[in-house]
Amino acid sequence: MNYPVGELVGKGNSPFDFSSKVQEFADKRFNGYVILSVRGHFIEDGIVFFREGTILGCIVECLAAERTVKGDEAFSFFLNETKGNGFFQVVSLERSQVDLVVAFDEKLLVSKIDLKDLPKMLPSNFLPKFEKPASSKSTLDAYGLSELK
Repeated sequence: MNYPVGELVGKGNSPFDFSSKVQEFADKRFNGYVILSVRGHFIEDGIVFFREGTILGCIVECLAAERTVKGDEAFSFFLNETKGNGFFQVVSLERSQVDLVVAFDEKLLVSKIDLKDLPKMLPSNFLPKFEKPASSKSTLDAYGLSELK
């Protein structure tokens, strides 16, 4: 995923209290994104974009499973990731940079989310969502080293 480079304003480990973070962003009218990487069956990366403290868009990607989801579906994946083991970074952007990201990919947009409903949307535990495609070989198989498993 390639998105604008901004100022790193926070980082931490996952699982973390995402609803508290979102409330903090709303209070500060934050522009930027949270990028989160967790390990399930594979490494999953998710980004949630904020404009003026409001959740605007989301994308979640798993390269090993060759799958990318965007918008509302991605947001449910991202909420799941907040309960997984990994790390997150908070990147501040100018509002115009956030607007440009969405202008280039409108599929990122999520439905309006009421902050008081967010805690109910969060799962209690992380559940891996990505499975490896049945037709793909493992990296070891691709190099003829399958006996090293």
